[in-house]
Amino acid sequence: MDFARPELLNLFFLIPVLIILFSFYYRWQKSIISTNFTPKVWNQVSPNYSGSLKVIHFVLKILALTFLIFSLCGPRMGVKLKTIKREGVDIIFALDVSKSMLVEDVAPNRLMKSVQIVSKSIDDLVSDRVGLIIYAGQAYPLMPLSFDYSMAKLLIKTIDTNTISSQGTDISSALTSANSFFDKKERSKILFILSDGEDHEGDFESQINLLSENDVIVSSINLGTESGGPIPISSQGGVEYKKDKNNNVIISKSNTNALSFLASSTSGRFIKTKITNEAVEFVLNNIKSLDKTFQEEEEYSDYEEQFQWFLGFSLFFVLLDYLLTHRKINFIKND
Repeated sequence: MDFARPELLNLFFLIPVLIILFSFYYRWQKSIISTNFTPKVWNQVSPNYSGSLKVIHFVLKILALTFLIFSLCGPRMGVKLKTIKREGVDIIFALDVSKSMLVEDVAPNRLMKSVQIVSKSIDDLVSDRVGLIIYAGQAYPLMPLSFDYSMAKLLIKTIDTNTISSQGTDISSALTSANSFFDKKERSKILFILSDGEDHEGDFESQINLLSENDVIVSSINLGTESGGPIPISSQGGVEYKKDKNNNVIISKSNTNALSFLASSTSGRFIKTKITNEAVEFVLNNIKSLDKTFQEEEEYSDYEEQFQWFLGFSLFFVLLDYLLTHRKINFIKND
């Protein structure tokens, strides 16, 4: 099953917000009742009040909303396969999500600039497979090689520096993870590393050799300035800046050494920029320079819409909520 409008899945972020708001409201209401009324008096003032019933009504509304969102996203099932030939290459974007990527020497910051570059690059892809990796203290595979560009753009919007709890900059694990993404098919393969290059020094020669053996080209995009900037940290009092053990503000500076070395070691290219369009042009030119091969792929050509099932469940929970409310209203009237 996939979705005709996957971007609407972002609506699910409303649900935890509603749950939190209801939780605060429910506790506030219970506090007001317990503070101003004894149980006996409250029972006389509002004999039909039920905290449990309030929770049940809320749960039913959340369930109705959940199925409604699924319905709006256009769930569908493929029913007919067709074989098509695609001419393209395999592309992986590896994004650095370490805390230094929050530095704002590149607007809006280094990480958001990386996301913009990848998103706009994907907009110009046609028949190339794309995969996503994020890394900090370790690498995390975000999306395997796929033609699903909509899903790729949806996933990169969720990236932030808290996605990976282990901090640091382990580029070796990112290279290893990227190499495992590529299959053994005779297709051109390219890995784009987007990073400020800080703390990338180290020995990753074995990973480079393995990538070279598999004919993987690594091209690097270096973000940030040599003068650098402080690393912002959100706190209850606002924004603070990361400090060292001597209480001095740490200045994170862009480093080109490791990224340029990676590119030169694998016949790739290197660019240092803070302009989105310049970086996107760099990505597309790298892809165009590769030999594109034909590959037969099976994909669904006809789909059956499944939204009606989810819409039906949503209406069911709305009706159930109404019946419970209606029964309570009748009880009050009879009283």
